Amino acid sequence: MSDILVELIAMPAVVLGIIALIGLIAQGKKVQAIVLGTVKTVLGVLIMNLGIDGVIGAIEPIQQMYEEGITPILPDFQAFVTFDEGVVGAVQSADVGQIGAAIAWTMLFGYIIHILLARITPFKFLYLTGHMIWIHAGAFAILFHSFGLSLFWTVALASIVDGIYMTVAPAIAQPVIRKITGQDDFGFAHGQTLLNLLAAWVGKLIGDPEDTAEKLKVPEGLNFFRDMAISISVIMIFVSLLGALLAVGQIGVEAFMEEISDGQSWFVFALFQALYFTAGVLVLLQGVRMLIGEIVPAFKGIGERLIPGSKPALDVPVIFPYAPNSLVIGLIGGTVGQFIAIPILALIGWPVALPSMIAAFFASGAGAIFGNATGGKRGAFAGGFIWCFVGWFLISFAYRFEVFGDLSALGASGLGFTVPDAIVPGIFIWLIAKLFGA
Repeated sequence: MSDILVELIAMPAVVLGIIALIGLIAQGKKVQAIVLGTVKTVLGVLIMNLGIDGVIGAIEPIQQMYEEGITPILPDFQAFVTFDEGVVGAVQSADVGQIGAAIAWTMLFGYIIHILLARITPFKFLYLTGHMIWIHAGAFAILFHSFGLSLFWTVALASIVDGIYMTVAPAIAQPVIRKITGQDDFGFAHGQTLLNLLAAWVGKLIGDPEDTAEKLKVPEGLNFFRDMAISISVIMIFVSLLGALLAVGQIGVEAFMEEISDGQSWFVFALFQALYFTAGVLVLLQGVRMLIGEIVPAFKGIGERLIPGSKPALDVPVIFPYAPNSLVIGLIGGTVGQFIAIPILALIGWPVALPSMIAAFFASGAGAIFGNATGGKRGAFAGGFIWCFVGWFLISFAYRFEVFGDLSALGASGLGFTVPDAIVPGIFIWLIAKLFGA
């Protein structure tokens, strides 16, 4: 019986269920709500795992197509997908060396430290973007785990870094948020903060906030990309078909069908690998939403009682209504930034993150809004461009030098981190660890 209990408690889904249970009990919820919230949390993790299997299953053939098509030209070419939820979900699901449990406990203790810091420091923000709470807990736990630390020290150090991050990040973004919104009612809570602030700094150097992009008329047709299912499908179909064409050009149709598609035509195979990828992402995100939908209210209820006068720090879409033109300009600038960075990375022999419309829209869009707040139209385009151009080099650096360890060995094959708020601190901590021989 004891062995069964130990095995259950070691499972990430159960650990997160326990966290939700504790939070709901602490809020004095009724028994029905406690049972419902706990079960839905566990189910959310299991659904997320199904999505991860779909994403990885679709990624591997697409990678193979690119490697078959480009390696003869560039022998060191290596492609991967940059997808934070994918990395953390895959690692948590595989649970190599109890890393899944470490992620779950870091999520809990990191948030407790965040609440304590928000209570005793002037930074009165409560970080409430659920998937980012999970992603950063995962990133920092994976980082410290990669140094060969025990479960205790992995959770302890990762929780401290995570708690400091969630407390400080909204505070340093707030001066620009006030410019964007004209108010001080809420903060910004997303892993793209550092590159957004870079965008705001560049915008201030090159532009004029009075020459705002919001005076421009932008074609409504570009709003098409706001639907995540459509935007991911479109870009992945393009990416997959391009990879298939490159592979066919190098090895021929017959070899493609024999080595890659298992007898299926190259066009149909490439098309449906892209759609399988999108389907996997949507299943994964549904699981994340279910998981976060139960855990975040528990954190929020406790935090608001402990930090009187705190402001909520919210997800990136909260700033979109304040600068819709800048958002679309950022999409364009981010796409350009990616397609300039990608060939440069390939030529210098660094791993290449495949194009991402998620980053171009949500990240470069926000970067453009920050840039517009300080530099108008010029700042908006520069902010969108810079986010993806600089971001792709950061993403590639972290993947090439295994800043977060060997992610493939941890279950995240062909996946890398995107958010700079995890990558940049991760690089500094990784460099320090290298100095001490870790």
